[in-house]
Amino acid sequence: MTINSIAPCGLLCDLCYGFQREKNTCVGCNNDGNKPGHCSNCSIKICPEKSKNSLVLCNACSKYPCQRLKKLDKRYREKYRESLIDNFKEIELIGMKVFIKEQNEKWSCQKCGHLICVHKEECTNCGEKRIN
Repeated sequence: MTINSIAPCGLLCDLCYGFQREKNTCVGCNNDGNKPGHCSNCSIKICPEKSKNSLVLCNACSKYPCQRLKKLDKRYREKYRESLIDNFKEIELIGMKVFIKEQNEKWSCQKCGHLICVHKEECTNCGEKRIN
């Protein structure tokens, strides 16, 4: 459980569909290797501020939260019931290790224990409806 487990936008990479899928699995935003095209070209991942200041996570930026992150946060709150900005607040409050542990508990399927994808309404392992 490291900073590499958290995407620059504040999402736990383990919850992303690209990371969970069986075929052509993504290695996570902050790792080198296979990534879907839209992830490789993510405007948050390739933000000039990150490159200029050697930043990994958006919350370390002097422009945090920028318009780009606010728009993504709004979409994730409305579509997936997950706030990326709130995730950063939690990380600051409780630390990265505890945050990752709590996210794993929050997103574990009640039926089979598999991590539920933030982008899906049901567990990809057993089909159980997500409750969070």
